[in-house]
Amino acid sequence: MAEQVDASINNPHFFFTAPWEPLIVRRGDALGLGALADQFADAVAPDFSNRIRDGRWVTILAWCLVQSQQVFHVSGGRVDSTRAQQNERYSWLRPLELMWVARTITLLEKDDWKQRSLPGQRRVAPWINKKSIERFGMTPEQFRAYRQTGVYGGYRRAFRKWPGMTLHGDGWTPDTETKKLAGWLDGNLKNARLQLGEELNSRSAKSGRSTEDKWWLNHWKEFDQTGKYADENTLPRPKYESKILPESDLLKPLIFGVDPQGQKRLKVVSSIKKSSATSPAELCKHLSSEFKDDPVIARLYSFSRLADAGIAAMELIATVLGDKPYVELKAIAQHKDAVRICKELMASAQAWRNLPDMQLRHIETARRFADMVKTDQPIECLRLLLHYHETYGGGLRWFVLRNGRVEPRTPPLSSASRYGFRLWSLCRLATQCGVLKTMPGSIRDESADLDEDDEQ
Repeated sequence: MAEQVDASINNPHFFFTAPWEPLIVRRGDALGLGALADQFADAVAPDFSNRIRDGRWVTILAWCLVQSQQVFHVSGGRVDSTRAQQNERYSWLRPLELMWVARTITLLEKDDWKQRSLPGQRRVAPWINKKSIERFGMTPEQFRAYRQTGVYGGYRRAFRKWPGMTLHGDGWTPDTETKKLAGWLDGNLKNARLQLGEELNSRSAKSGRSTEDKWWLNHWKEFDQTGKYADENTLPRPKYESKILPESDLLKPLIFGVDPQGQKRLKVVSSIKKSSATSPAELCKHLSSEFKDDPVIARLYSFSRLADAGIAAMELIATVLGDKPYVELKAIAQHKDAVRICKELMASAQAWRNLPDMQLRHIETARRFADMVKTDQPIECLRLLLHYHETYGGGLRWFVLRNGRVEPRTPPLSSASRYGFRLWSLCRLATQCGVLKTMPGSIRDESADLDEDDEQ
């Protein structure tokens, strides 16, 4: 899992001018290949992201956009072109996102809500019994950061890129398809339906500026009311559920429609459906073969093999290091799996070096990594890998090599984040739209690599 780590662990220096809460830095992209992995992901799942993984949230956010747009306009907002104007627009959207998180937690029994994708849940859950606390229990910094870490931040690309979602793809102004989804959800809210009516006027809306969270709580008091089929028809779906959604007839044309990107997503999913692959590596190999005329997808398997081999070597080091203060490099090199892992790393690097050059953003990072692997002898191979990780790795370094000893720089990790290609997210929505009957067993569960509470 790509974890977040308190950056102050290895930085004992504090200043009175520093924020009270420690800066959180993401641990991930150990090999510095993340930007290139995104290029491959764009080829197989265009206009997607790993965070777009529940069609129901698309429906909920469509409803939130429509409702917040009304109030934004009545409050005097008109144009969303400048950063200040966009911040003002988002200020009316954010409370609705968090109220849907609160609604889900409130309506579900026991810990069922913990199985749903609910960014902000750690703050919202205790807030539910103390609704007088501002910002849903978040600090001002967390509340501001929710624009990136919250639900809309994860799904904004869909609202900008999918056809008919927002006018001119601005990400803010609801277009025809967003309005259809919003209308569908509104009809299923029953007792929780939002009815502003005469309460929505310029004076009322303007009074809510800068305290939009309080305004929405005062005007949508029924947000936590239940009703028949409230779970199935209104709430985000459990993470590992892959049933077809009741609004699938509205979602399918958006995700797998006639536009070029929608058709590309459909072709990839159709190819996956025909595949007999039983592992992520086999699936990448299948796609590379099926799309051999696509210069990017044709290299998907070679890249995934190289990246997985590098992460496997990193995991080996992490396993031997465990929670110890240090471990000798030679002890890692003597591990029973070291020879096999280093041989595969060498073989995958050589295979990548043998490929002809191509024009692709960030392609040089894979070449640089492959060129680093000069031997399959464990002690030298791992030494070079550690030097590469310290020099080119992204985020916090997992560990460093000092005088023949490997020393940790972050707490022990249970599993490393693999370089995914949005295939889990794509297939999850394909099942929710009825394009696939079930989730393919060959898909790595990328949702396990995602932190649901990035802002905490």
